[in-house]
Amino acid sequence: MGVSGEPDRFPSDLLAQPAGTRQEYFEQQCLIEHPHLQQVLDHIVQTICPPGEGASRRRPGTMALVIGPSRVGKTTLIRLLEERLLAQAKSQMERDASFIPFASITAAGPNASRFDWRTYYRAILRGLQDPFVDGKIARIRERELREAMETALLQRRPIALIVDEAHHLAKTSSGRYLQDQLDHLKYFENLTGVSHLLVGTYELRPFRKINAQLACRSVDIHFPRYDAAHEEEAQAFRSVLWALQRQLPVEQEPQLVDQWEFLYARSIGCVGLVKMHLNRALALALTEKKKTVTLSHLRKTALPEARVELALRDALESETELAETAGADERLLTLLGLRGSRPASSQQMQEKDQSSSPSSALRPGKRGPGRDEIGGGVSSDEQDRAG
Repeated sequence: MGVSGEPDRFPSDLLAQPAGTRQEYFEQQCLIEHPHLQQVLDHIVQTICPPGEGASRRRPGTMALVIGPSRVGKTTLIRLLEERLLAQAKSQMERDASFIPFASITAAGPNASRFDWRTYYRAILRGLQDPFVDGKIARIRERELREAMETALLQRRPIALIVDEAHHLAKTSSGRYLQDQLDHLKYFENLTGVSHLLVGTYELRPFRKINAQLACRSVDIHFPRYDAAHEEEAQAFRSVLWALQRQLPVEQEPQLVDQWEFLYARSIGCVGLVKMHLNRALALALTEKKKTVTLSHLRKTALPEARVELALRDALESETELAETAGADERLLTLLGLRGSRPASSQQMQEKDQSSSPSSALRPGKRGPGRDEIGGGVSSDEQDRAG
């Protein structure tokens, strides 16, 4: 923050730089910290680091699913998380040269149509500064890569593996199901004690309920968009725009806050989408050699309505699924038999459905279910034919 609580402004000497340098500053160096980002960051650190100890000690491996809409700011979140872990682990890194607090990779490999474990192992080895992966070996088998990665995790003892674009784990051409992929990660957690942070879009939703064991051993961390239907979130969104307008390297500060509803509508409240929109508007203004970014620039570079509506529908559907509605405790207590009568088991319900179904009545000539013995015996029909 600047003087009088105002957001910091870009360095004034930028105005003397070429347009490309100014554009690069806004795209690469302008990071805006905001309430949702800080809340999610704190939640992650609390999940993987013991209270009061920072990152100097580890908790047992935990799988955390960091889920949010596309372009909500997950890349910025990861950068800030890396900075936080490095700062908290500084003293331990000074004491132990072998310790590396995290490895940060992306699950989207060179072939975006599928996830590849070999690429995953190599990325982690590089993140842990292991020379094995870049050795002059003509062909490294997958098993050897996996074992090298496991050894590196045990030696380096990172707090977490941060996996961006983690929804790509569901894309495989090897015949593995999603459950197999996640079981593979849990194996690494159990073996090494290293937490996995799977960061991705709402395509991660199926990961939450793949089976009961994983559901009870993973943590959901929702990174939501700003919902301007709530005044406090609308105010937070306007504050983000204020911080961004002061970072746009143009001669006259644009008044983005005055256009907040337009910018909100075209971004659905995702800060990353706002930033991308402003990147395009700034490029247009600099190309035209204008002194500021105007509403005309914003309108010319806005996402089309159809694309925004598609993103909004996905966000609304996902938010409904992730939200816990009122009465959850009572519903669970009812299922547990502590409210009213205990509900019938799934087997009882299935038997009831079968007995009440019209199709379950035997028709003339129809053999009854369960009539034959299991094994090598001969059925009564076969005995009749033999006689």
